[in-house]
Amino acid sequence: MLSQIRYTYTGQPALTERFICNGIACDHHGRILLTDFYNHAVHLLRENGFFLQCVLTEQSSLKWPQSLGLCGDTLWVGCPKGMVRVYKYSDKKC
Repeated sequence: MLSQIRYTYTGQPALTERFICNGIACDHHGRILLTDFYNHAVHLLRENGFFLQCVLTEQSSLKWPQSLGLCGDTLWVGCPKGMVRVYKYSDKKC
């Protein structure tokens, strides 16, 4: 039974826009991937909620990520208007 919150992640202090997460996925190392809609990014967290890096950003042509799917080395990112971007995901331990 779930009864305690282990941690809460509310984005990074340096974000230019408010942090809105609609999508979440987990790799087989237990790391967490989160969409960041208004900052056009996908955040990667350790299993304890510690921020590691943004694995995708607006510089990689990502706009308004809404959903995530991860299977093996394939990461799907759902965006508005039915667009789905597909990326190769390397899950080597950071």
